[in-house]
Amino acid sequence: MKIIHAADIHLDTPYVRRDRKLRYRLQEAGREAFTNLVNLSIREDADALVIAGDLFDNDFLTVATELVLVREIARLVEKGITVVYATGNHDPGRANYRAMQIDWPDSGFHLVNSRKPVKIPIERDGWGIGWIVAAGHQTQRETTNLAAQFPVAPQSAPSIALLHANVKATQHADEHEPYAPAARNDFRHKGYAYWALGHIHKRHCVCDDPPAVYPGNLQGRSFGETGAKGALVVDVEPGINPEWRFEPLAPIRWERLTLTDLVEATTVIDVQNAAQAAFSEVTLEAETAGEVLPDQEWILQVELKGPCPLVQTLRRREERQALGDDLREGLSVLDVDVRDAGLHHIIDLEAHSGHPHVL
Repeated sequence: MKIIHAADIHLDTPYVRRDRKLRYRLQEAGREAFTNLVNLSIREDADALVIAGDLFDNDFLTVATELVLVREIARLVEKGITVVYATGNHDPGRANYRAMQIDWPDSGFHLVNSRKPVKIPIERDGWGIGWIVAAGHQTQRETTNLAAQFPVAPQSAPSIALLHANVKATQHADEHEPYAPAARNDFRHKGYAYWALGHIHKRHCVCDDPPAVYPGNLQGRSFGETGAKGALVVDVEPGINPEWRFEPLAPIRWERLTLTDLVEATTVIDVQNAAQAAFSEVTLEAETAGEVLPDQEWILQVELKGPCPLVQTLRRREERQALGDDLREGLSVLDVDVRDAGLHHIIDLEAHSGHPHVL
């Protein structure tokens, strides 16, 4: 059984702190990322696409996004790919919430909004090859440990557990609300080959036996979500540990460049050159890792830190904004935010040697 595991897509994030043009582009990128996800599922000839909650960001959904959702999911079910979508805290599944008001496909698509886990058979050519067992959030503040309620996995074929949850005492758990709190021990001794998790926006595996994995969010939304974003391709075979790989799908990538070696930067051109070098290093590293799309767009935050001859100029917000505008054009990126992350004057300690003060 081959599944595509995605989570935290957050369609129609408002991006209220961005200007109108950039805000529109970011919302459009969320829809493009979802289309890339569907294309990946078809290209991989997947048996199922599983979405572990937070498909959209809040109870409001634009017409453009709803049309894309319905159209793209219809493409999947027409190809015989089962879609299982378990609700999360941003898109809970009670009758009056948005997830329940969309004209989803009648067959091949499963919206799981129940706290009680639901078993969904996965078939290929009429043969049962596996199961997806999923539970969803009914409210925006789910306090129940949903993982603990999962039954023993069906034994007739490999089973995948699908859940939006915060696994306590693990990496990045404190960065998100403790909804549907779970523990590593909840995943053990139930016979599932793989736990497909959502809620934490950083891609990582919380335990190996059995694997319980967060794919991270599909499209980064801020400088707190830097790096490549996308989904996981998971191959499951009876009696063998699942294998998974990451596929980048986000049209826009957020990155932070920290410039600390500015002692010799006596002109603004020197700072620009330092930013260019740092950006080239980041893009080369990403390309080497195979985590850059052919038409990748970037949003950069350039942090200026340490001793610098231009400290008086670069401490002024309007000067940093002008520098950011120029870097945006020079680097051919969507936006550049230049920040003072601890600039200070160059101090010549030798000049103070022997004087009766702290330096």
